[in-house]
Amino acid sequence: MNFPRESKLIKNELRDTDLRGEILSIVDQEVSNVSLITCNAGTIRSNHYHKKDFHFMYVLEGKIDYFYKSIHDENIKYFSVLPGQNVFTPSKEIHATFFPVRTKLIVSSGFPRDQATYEADTVRVKFLDNTNIQNILLKYAK
Repeated sequence: MNFPRESKLIKNELRDTDLRGEILSIVDQEVSNVSLITCNAGTIRSNHYHKKDFHFMYVLEGKIDYFYKSIHDENIKYFSVLPGQNVFTPSKEIHATFFPVRTKLIVSSGFPRDQATYEADTVRVKFLDNTNIQNILLKYAK
């Protein structure tokens, strides 16, 4: 797969369906880690970018208000990510997530998620916080 250069919703692929059920492919890419993450209502995560890593975030339940921007400009973009949707985050893109309700998601990452590897590839930035989230939601989450 040629990865997108900016965040985007990824189409899941229904691989098979029969009387037993169905198989939905949510990540058809080589990854080093798959994590199940639970986020409490009203919380913010991310506020960083990855130097080289990428990840897919598949929402099982809840909702993500997903904000992102290039490391080269201040143009903020937004997605509402709902259950059954999958968002891809490339390297070198600032991203932040707000969870208006308790949310469970599966995150599939290119790199391992041990603390040393994660910290070496992650650059933390000021983007979303409790002082600006409501104004940013009003402006972008229309």
